[in-house]
Amino acid sequence: MPLKPNNIILFVCIGLLGIGACKKGAPLENEAPETHLSVGAINLTGQARLNSLVKLEWWGTDPDGYITGFEFSFDENVWHFTESQDSTFLFTITEGSDTIDIDFWVRAVDNSKVVDASPAYLSIPLKNTPPEVSFVDELMPSDTAFNLLTLAWDAVDLDGFESIKEIQIKVNEGDWITFSPRSADGETEFATLVPENPKATGPASASLFSESGDVLGTSTSLRLNGLNSIYIRNVDLAGSVSIEDTLDNIYFNGQTEDLLVLGTSSALPNAFYKSQLDGIGVSFDFIDYVLEDRKNMPRVWNPSMSILLSQYDKVLIYAAEDVVVNAQTKQEDIFLEFAASAIDGYINNGGKVWIVSSMPNGHSPNSALFGILPVDSLSSSPPPSQARLPIDSLAVGAFGYPDLTSNALITIDPFYASSDAEIIYAAQLTKNLGWYGPEDNCIGVRRKVSGNTAMVFISVDLHRINKDEPAVAALFEKILKSEFNW
Repeated sequence: MPLKPNNIILFVCIGLLGIGACKKGAPLENEAPETHLSVGAINLTGQARLNSLVKLEWWGTDPDGYITGFEFSFDENVWHFTESQDSTFLFTITEGSDTIDIDFWVRAVDNSKVVDASPAYLSIPLKNTPPEVSFVDELMPSDTAFNLLTLAWDAVDLDGFESIKEIQIKVNEGDWITFSPRSADGETEFATLVPENPKATGPASASLFSESGDVLGTSTSLRLNGLNSIYIRNVDLAGSVSIEDTLDNIYFNGQTEDLLVLGTSSALPNAFYKSQLDGIGVSFDFIDYVLEDRKNMPRVWNPSMSILLSQYDKVLIYAAEDVVVNAQTKQEDIFLEFAASAIDGYINNGGKVWIVSSMPNGHSPNSALFGILPVDSLSSSPPPSQARLPIDSLAVGAFGYPDLTSNALITIDPFYASSDAEIIYAAQLTKNLGWYGPEDNCIGVRRKVSGNTAMVFISVDLHRINKDEPAVAALFEKILKSEFNW
């Protein structure tokens, strides 16, 4: 039976008696939101305390609206707004302290901008976590260092990288060298140990240089021409010290002569160059960059190669177009490409360098070598075209350089000389399969700086054009005793 109008009015009024006795137009008061944390308490003590990286979660409820965000605080005075319902906090433990309790409050904010008057609270018990540091094995020498040692390490701290206060390095039984971290979080850091006198023997003083060249400290316990152990550790703001990492039994080879010879192509030419240098009475230091799968190759090129070259008055490099791998960057290229900047700096600082190396066909025209070497560009003749030097053919010398005679049919790499170069060798070559290139058949140049020869570059393997042995000896004499005698 349908309700009559009077009944309807009575029903409504009766229903309203419970919420204000039918008073018309009275708005309801907004109710504040409530805030909740995912955990009510963290009851941990001693070593069970949390480390300083903590994830917290919270949520809110509002009986008459909805939640628009949250505010959190560590002192109930300064509040930070967020729309998130969780966050990961990296807390800082006070310097010199091992533990700390962090107060945390969070309060919900509703759509009327009303905040929870009774924020959720949590006390967070933290303990300091000792830092960690270790040498990067793939960037360390396998067993021998030549005149210097570049160290690479990674440092971490679960309490945050910024909590690492010091890096400490020790050479053998010497004192710790202490310095502040200089890398950003997650970046490998480097330093280079360089003897103050690389020609010294026995215990020697050495400086530790940062990547930027700053002196981080000195050690007096380096054993030149002997075995060494290098130790590293780090210290955090709380004073906790990491476990030491050790680089054991590294033979630190010192300098003996003023000429450095770098063999980078293969073992085959080693005897040839030693014989030639011995024959003219020139002593030298030799580093074999091919030996045992290139174990002596620089693992960190910068600044290792620059410092190494700077220790010598003269440098002889015989290389090839063989591709090598840069252990630091994982890039593949020829040896000279990785050494280019060091060679450039060496020349600019008064060094003298003789380079004997073939160049790969199609080597990038944007290579840093063009300009650093007295080479403008290579032939653009595509393979399989070749320039060949037949047996008994000559590399014809100029400016007093002796003619050299081929002892076999060999493929050669003529090049276009740079504008500041003087051509010292032209090949009596033959052109195979349509090869084309520089009309002067240039295979050797020299570059002078302030009237003195600073660089000689020859693009043909000398041990393949050595049929006239006295002429080869005369070449070595001319470059090392005449051209570089300044």
